[in-house]
This record gives sequence, structure tokens and C-alpha cells, in this order.
Amino acid sequence: MSVLQIGAGGVGWVIAHKCAQNNDVFGDITIASRTVSKCEKIITSIKGRNNLKDTSKSITALKIDADSVEALVALINDVKPDLLINAGPPWVNVAIMEACVQTKTAYLDTSVATDLCSEGQQVPEAYDPQWAFSERFKEAGITGILGAGFDPGVVSVFATYAHKHLFDEIDSIDVMDVNAGDHGQKFATNFDAETNMLEIQGDSFYYEDKKWHQVPCHSRMMEFDFPVVGKQKVYSMAHDEVRSMAEYLPAKRIEFWMGFSDSYLNYFNVMRDIGLLSPDPITTVDGITVEPLKVLKAILPDPTSLASGYTGKTCIGTWVRGKKDGKAKSVFIYNICDHKESYIEVEHQAISYTTGVPAITAALLYFQGKWADKGLFNVEQLNPDHFLELMPRIGLTWQVQELDIK
Repeated sequence: MSVLQIGAGGVGWVIAHKCAQNNDVFGDITIASRTVSKCEKIITSIKGRNNLKDTSKSITALKIDADSVEALVALINDVKPDLLINAGPPWVNVAIMEACVQTKTAYLDTSVATDLCSEGQQVPEAYDPQWAFSERFKEAGITGILGAGFDPGVVSVFATYAHKHLFDEIDSIDVMDVNAGDHGQKFATNFDAETNMLEIQGDSFYYEDKKWHQVPCHSRMMEFDFPVVGKQKVYSMAHDEVRSMAEYLPAKRIEFWMGFSDSYLNYFNVMRDIGLLSPDPITTVDGITVEPLKVLKAILPDPTSLASGYTGKTCIGTWVRGKKDGKAKSVFIYNICDHKESYIEVEHQAISYTTGVPAITAALLYFQGKWADKGLFNVEQLNPDHFLELMPRIGLTWQVQELDIK
């Protein structure tokens, strides 16, 4: 058995550690990235933390341009993996999926292929470029699992579990994501800055009464009392799983909410207003063409560098309201993850940890044959019971909290 991982950022860091912890199942591991030194650093960390379960299995670093289908096909043919785990930025998804179809290789990713704020790539269109592969995956006789991170990913599994076991009728699904941790920096992003800034500056789209509704980012806010981390302000945002939930779950309203501090939003608004968050190229007075967002990414701390000093916890979950046996019901299904504990185990923070663990949970289910049907699937289409039984053993627990009916 063998696994090929594309991407060596924060999420890729955790996925590689968790893959190594389970290499008695996954076999040989290859980590490939545009920057080989990042892969080598991960391997050093894995060995330093003694996270390579079976030391007879290999773990290798290779270079890849994930924008090139030709290069990806050559890499896959060389490695011959039983599963490709895509931990790269979302804009490489389509190229990697094309390479997987051409080589008949199983595929798994953690986020949608679009940037969620560009025209034609927003939530109502999210997944269209990847769903276009559906018949080709089936014809190739391979499995594809989309959005197997936390959000998207686990939050949809929570909603699917609620639909299957807890509700007869669902009125609303609200994904609630808050990081109540502290990294000690005045401003920094918890994962790739380019992906992060594109994601949170787009208009919010939410689904209600079989229609899409669009509002400016951060214009819809509410306060939610989270378990463990307490009351937090959360803001409506465009996010991948709103589209897939609307496609596969019978809810009247679906919306995604994320917590931001007042300080974070102040920095964000200033940078957006002066153009630093733009991906569009500009030319300096010296005649150098740059993309402001890439410059900002180069200035901000590498998310991996934040991990050692991170304290506090994240709380991410799915708030479902509806009816069971004719009575109104409200539940919050959630996970609490500790930044410091994540660092002790895999030398990274909880934001990356909460995405990496679900990816490996889904990958193990693929190898076990439980999430291995031929074709292309979002997690809402798969059995949530298998996933929620296994995930705590990989590193993330979950709880169901009954809420008062308001």
C-alpha cells in the first residue's frame, strides 16, 4: 500500500503526521510540494515526534508543480499510490482530479476548488468544476471524496448524522466556527494567507426557502454561547459546505458563521480598503508587477510558525433545529480542540489539526472499504456513523448538546 500527499502547508503537516501514525494501513508515504524543503521539514518533525508507526515503511519528499496535469500524471505513475490526498490550495484541485482520472487513482481533498469570492466561483457555483468529474470518476472505476476536512467535512457529517438519527424535519442548519485561541501576534492567518483572505472577503451566501441570498461580508452577525469557550460574535460567510448541504440535505435554511475579534476585523478592513487583499496584479513605480495579496502573504508569519506559542481552544460545530416526533428540537453537535495539545502531538496548531484528522479518518474509511464506492462523493452522501465512530480514535472527539427552544 502507498499514499501520495500533495501539499506541505499547515494542513498538509498534520495530514502527514496522522498518515505516519497509521502507516501500518497506508504503507509508504510520499509528500510532494512545489517546495521540497517544506516536505523534508515535515518528515523531520514526524521522526522527531516518533510518529512513524511502522519504521519499515518509507516516507519520501518530492517536488511537484501541482498546476501541471502532465507533471502530476508523471508523479502518480512513478509513485503508483493507492490513494492521493490533496492537501494543496483549492485552486489545484481540478488539475489533480484530472491527473487522477487519467491514471485511475483514488482521490481525497479537504476544500472546494474555487476561491468563493470571484464572479462565477461563489457558493451557488461552488463544486461545479469538481462535480463535472462525476461521470468520469465512475467510468474510471475510482473513488473520489470531496471536502473531507472539518468545515467543509465534519460539520456536514454532523448534519448528516442529525438528519439520520435526531430529526424527522430540519428547519435550519448553521455551521458555527470559532477560534478562541491566542497566537500572540497582532495579525496573522491560521492557514495559507492567500486562501484565507480570499475566503473571508467575499460576499456571504446563505440558502433559504430554496433560494440563494447574498449579503456583504461581515454584515450579518450574531452572538452564540459556545460550549467551553463561551459567548462569541460570529459573522455570516460564504463557505463550501453550504452548497453541498443545500444539494444533499433537506433543510429550509443553511448558513455558515465564523468568529472574528474586533481587532482582526479592524486590520482586515484597513487592508481591504487600501487594496492589499486584491489578487489582481499591479505595477510598482520600479516597473515590477506584483499581486498585493501575494505580497501580504510574504509579509505575514508562516502559519506553521504560530504553532509553538498558540494557547486556547477552537470550537466548531453544527447547530441543527427542526422537529422530532412532532416536537421542536435544537441541538449543537461540536468538537473542542486545544492548540497546545495539538502542538505537543504533531507540532502544529488546532486549526490545521481539525482539518488534518478528518482527512485521515476519511482515508482510513476508504482503505477499510466503508467509504470506497466507485464515483465522486461529498461527505453528505456517505455513512456518517462510520466516520463518527472512527474520528475520536484518530484524534478528535465530538459531543451533542441539547439547546433550549427559542
